[in-house]
Amino acid sequence: MRGRVAENVDTPVQVLEKLAEDEEGWVRQKVATNVNTLASMLEKLSTDKDERVRHAVARNNNTPISVLEKLAEDVNPSSFFDVSRPARLQLAQNENTPAPLLEKLWLDENILVHREVRKALAENMNTPVSVLEKLAEDKDEWVREAAREKI
Repeated sequence: MRGRVAENVDTPVQVLEKLAEDEEGWVRQKVATNVNTLASMLEKLSTDKDERVRHAVARNNNTPISVLEKLAEDVNPSSFFDVSRPARLQLAQNENTPAPLLEKLWLDENILVHREVRKALAENMNTPVSVLEKLAEDKDEWVREAAREKI
């Protein structure tokens, strides 16, 4: 029930603020994905102990750029083996991640091992052309096609 309230776009901000303090990480994660969650709440949730909450913040299009930049440094080595969840994958998919931050992700050697992240970079409308050109020559056909569609 709390999860449904947390993700509901009609939930008042005051209720979201209360749910952002919930003891259950999955509830805080739903708050972090809500389009009406305030930037101040997203900033606080970006430091949550539960990495799923932080990843949801990285995915939210309303997350301030300064918070996205901090999340780019959010490294949990075990997450690199679970490509569906790393905060950096969420950043690469977020349409509001600025070009300089996408380029920084591209330059991170840890990112380059994940085709899902490379593909997300190729699909992001903010990825610089210089990065798209490199992705258009990627070893993975899936990534190459995505990049070539943007060039």
